[in-house]
Amino acid sequence: MIVKNLWRRKTRTLLTLLGIAVGVAAIVALSAFGEGIASGMENMFSATIADLTVGQKDAMMLIFSSVDESVGDELRQIEGVKQVAGTVVGIVQMPEAPYFIVMGEDPRGFAMAHYRLIAGGPITGRKQILLGKVAAKNFKKEVGETFHVNGLSYRIAGIYETGLGLEDGGAVMGLEDAQRSFGKRDKVTYFVLKLKDARRMNAVKEEIEARWPDLSAARSGDATRQDEFLGIYRSFGLFVGVFAALVGGLGMMNTTLMSVLERTREIGVLRALGWRRRRVVGMILGEALVLALAGGGLGVALGLGLIALTKLSPAVESLLQGVVTPSVLMQGMGIALVLGVIGGLYPAWRAAQLAPIEAMRYEGGAGGGSGRSTQLLARLRLTGGALRNLSRRPARTLVTLAGIGLGVGFIVALIAMTDGMTATFDQLASQGQMDLVAEQAKASDLSLSEIDDRAATRLRAQPEVKSVSRILFGFPSIPGVPFMFIFGLDPQEPYLQHYRIREGRTVTRSGEMLLGRFAADNLEKGVGDTLRISGTTFKIVGIYENGSTYEDGGGMMLLKDAQRVFGKPRKASLLGIQLKDSSRGAEVARTLEAQFPELMVSQASGFTQRLQDFATMYAVLNALIVVTVIVGGIVMTNAMLMSVFERTQEIGVLRALGWRRGRIVGMVLAESLALSLLSGLAGIAIGVGLNRLFMLVPDFGAFLTPIYSQAMFVKVLVLAVGLGSIGGLYPAWRAAGLRPIEALKYE
Repeated sequence: MIVKNLWRRKTRTLLTLLGIAVGVAAIVALSAFGEGIASGMENMFSATIADLTVGQKDAMMLIFSSVDESVGDELRQIEGVKQVAGTVVGIVQMPEAPYFIVMGEDPRGFAMAHYRLIAGGPITGRKQILLGKVAAKNFKKEVGETFHVNGLSYRIAGIYETGLGLEDGGAVMGLEDAQRSFGKRDKVTYFVLKLKDARRMNAVKEEIEARWPDLSAARSGDATRQDEFLGIYRSFGLFVGVFAALVGGLGMMNTTLMSVLERTREIGVLRALGWRRRRVVGMILGEALVLALAGGGLGVALGLGLIALTKLSPAVESLLQGVVTPSVLMQGMGIALVLGVIGGLYPAWRAAQLAPIEAMRYEGGAGGGSGRSTQLLARLRLTGGALRNLSRRPARTLVTLAGIGLGVGFIVALIAMTDGMTATFDQLASQGQMDLVAEQAKASDLSLSEIDDRAATRLRAQPEVKSVSRILFGFPSIPGVPFMFIFGLDPQEPYLQHYRIREGRTVTRSGEMLLGRFAADNLEKGVGDTLRISGTTFKIVGIYENGSTYEDGGGMMLLKDAQRVFGKPRKASLLGIQLKDSSRGAEVARTLEAQFPELMVSQASGFTQRLQDFATMYAVLNALIVVTVIVGGIVMTNAMLMSVFERTQEIGVLRALGWRRGRIVGMVLAESLALSLLSGLAGIAIGVGLNRLFMLVPDFGAFLTPIYSQAMFVKVLVLAVGLGSIGGLYPAWRAAGLRPIEALKYE
């Protein structure tokens, strides 16, 4: 009976299934991508043939680690250590792949066995490279051809396969070549160790950490600070997908509710025949659960299809390798079932409350009898106002408003937070009297940018340049603060001048540091206290408050100290350039970029527009907007289609009274647009509320400060009106196609 009831309204059932399916597909695909990135990073940094991985202790992620290469010789002397291999990790931005990972390995080291050759041979000399299977396919390269990394040419010696998406989408070169290419002379990212006896692993680990307090030795499977950070990737897909599924779930509630309304008399008959309330509730909940199961199954299939489609894009495939685990599938189906229960509860309760006699007299919905003509004619005066028509079904209208408003609100929250983050970084770049900002060319991530000090010296000699400030930043792992910037600055350079010291004094010598007000409060530190970073103890000599969360949530030390702590000697992350004539910023930026091909030079006020980090962030945001439009459009179409179904006879009367098809279309579209506009306004309110909740999250909330603009609100309302147009087209066309005589006979 449940399936029969659903089949009676095939179009409505199909739309509801699609609404749920898109939400579940978002959960499956995004969770799989998040799991792929997280597991790929974990496995990439811990070769299965190694017993221990040794890296910088306070690095937020192992990729940010930097260790002196000379430590490897000392590690080899430790009793129980059989082999030691150093690895350099670099990420390159390429047109075909914005995040292209290059591993630097000792060609004679045991770690090379991790890269299983499927074509060609091993690296035997300089300027040779191995390409992963996916990279070779995406770049259309074969053994013996030339491959370029950071402007240098390498001969492809072989093609390998490891089974890890990030590695198979990248490349491997000799350790010395990688150190030269990525400016890591005498440095490695981490070491991998093979032991003579794995039973002595704990003893070796303890000895390493005792001899080098700034290093950490991790066994495969050990929980690390990196695991906490990668957990964000794993949870992001679920977090975003839940919002999409909720929108679809509210659409399902709408469908189930309208099913109850149009079957009111039928339910009255069943109650009169002896059906208890419990049985009625079971029937309605059963319909909701069948819809949820079918929508969940379809969503899983769509999600797997989306994962398969990513293989068609080289840029996406090299980074996003979907890993579908049983937990990912269970999450998608579990949320669909929960939404089925939630979406059916209110309609089931409403159906169970119907008194048999009153229900059998019910004249609403699509059904009715020959005595409705007078009531229909009396209603005609209401058709002149879209809002008044919507108010005739307040429950349906409110559920639709909530569904679409939730999706729009989520987009409002994300756009505001993204714009806030962008504005914050642009503000950071504009402070300290900077007109231009230089970053390492082709650095795929701002945190991985490394510029040699000599570039700053050469820039100072340019006739248009007044001053150059070197800025180095890192992300140490400090207990009590989940995310912390440490800036390394030279006190003799202008950028430091924008720091507003509220307590104590500025830094004057090595071993001293300033702490931002927000970080000082979280760490419960004050002037005179000490803070240990990467094995080095610093004395806090001042507290500053600049008004930027990323600065006030971090600290500042001398540039030379930061270079030592983060393992980047004679390096800077960014160069802040002050010009003699600031009005010539755009012109000078182009000139300097031509003279310094290793740099990307941008105007300070908008340098984030050229950063791959922010380009990726906005690409993800646009993808989420597309998901919201699809789900919201389905929900809107479903709501308006139900409105047409239940008013079939009314539309027949209007057509009989001379209304043309164009006027019918205009009426339905007006209602759809009015509903979408109200949903947009509700979504703005929901988005602002969500941002307020996000800002209350301990530790992270302060980094999620939103920025609202008039342009954003206009875009959101245009998006909502677009949903109304999309969602109202088919119902309006269907209403206009009704023939008066058939519509008046509709039961």
